[in-house]
Amino acid sequence: MAQKTVLHASHLAAGAKMVDFFGWEMPINYGSQIEEHHAVRQDAGMFDVSHMTIVDLTGANTRNFLRYLLANDVAKLTTPGK
Repeated sequence: MAQKTVLHASHLAAGAKMVDFFGWEMPINYGSQIEEHHAVRQDAGMFDVSHMTIVDLTGANTRNFLRYLLANDVAKLTTPGK
């Protein structure tokens, strides 16, 4: 059984066709590939890369660095390793 990213349900809700990608169930397209291509060329596109890596950060300034780097408030993360 393939693993699922945290965005899996959102991909399905958006009409994604899902395929196995090295053990992860990932979207291959959302209907017409031509329409999708034009939408990305005219506006913007996003690719879910959450399945690609895990990064462990340590050090005294880790929280400040992540506050600078991310839009989400890392102070709300209370479970170590998550």
